[in-house]
Amino acid sequence: MKITVTKIKKLRALTGIGIIECKQALLQTKGDIALAVDYIRKNLKLHILNNISQTTTEGFIIGLITKDLGILLEINCQTDFVARNTHLYNFANDILQYVKQHPNTNIIKIRNIFKKKLLYLINIIKENIILTQLEIIQGVFIGSYIHHNKRIGVILQSNLDNQSIMKKIAMHIAVLKPRYISKHDIPQNIIDKEYQIQKSLVQTLNKPKMILNKIINGRINKFINNITLNNQYFLLDTTKLVANYLHENNMVITKFLYLELGQNTKIY
Repeated sequence: MKITVTKIKKLRALTGIGIIECKQALLQTKGDIALAVDYIRKNLKLHILNNISQTTTEGFIIGLITKDLGILLEINCQTDFVARNTHLYNFANDILQYVKQHPNTNIIKIRNIFKKKLLYLINIIKENIILTQLEIIQGVFIGSYIHHNKRIGVILQSNLDNQSIMKKIAMHIAVLKPRYISKHDIPQNIIDKEYQIQKSLVQTLNKPKMILNKIINGRINKFINNITLNNQYFLLDTTKLVANYLHENNMVITKFLYLELGQNTKIY
């Protein structure tokens, strides 16, 4: 049976797979488009086995916020070209919409729910794709910022519904990467570990113990300031601390979440 170009184009529009694969499916089903679609679905594994073993080092962070929910999702693929693929972004948005209706951060469960769609997408794009991280913040007054290269995403929660200020703080977090909101949020073992590091570093200094203790305490305070949001100098006005800027605007950041592509990073 002759397989026309029109049928191949129609099947490709329906499935998104390559011209050669479409022609083969039509040959196997004697030109019946409906049967060809079923044939492609049943034989997806034949096309993806070589792709799913490939390393994924590219991808993007995508987010969604509503009046009471913030979502961040990381998807990895093999090339930056595919990271800009429309099919992949539509797939990511389908996941965000599902999570919006069924708030859940269990990435294994989400992978199982979207397994068939994912395998189908791998077949279309011809690259391995992995749903890597999924995190949410629930509650009122949530803001977000996705860096322009889509490799960093931030969502945060505050006591005020001011998207402009929250976006500025989220931008600050994306660039300066604080790990905690304030000193009180830092686990004691983190501070103890840094203390031991600084203590060992000053042992070579030939100074009185009192001076050495001051040096250690000064370095510990600098360490705390560097990793806490409130004690960092504000990215958009370096004359003041983030805490000062927030106080001027009657805002308090109660939680934030930071994801960076390929870093397995999630910080509240």
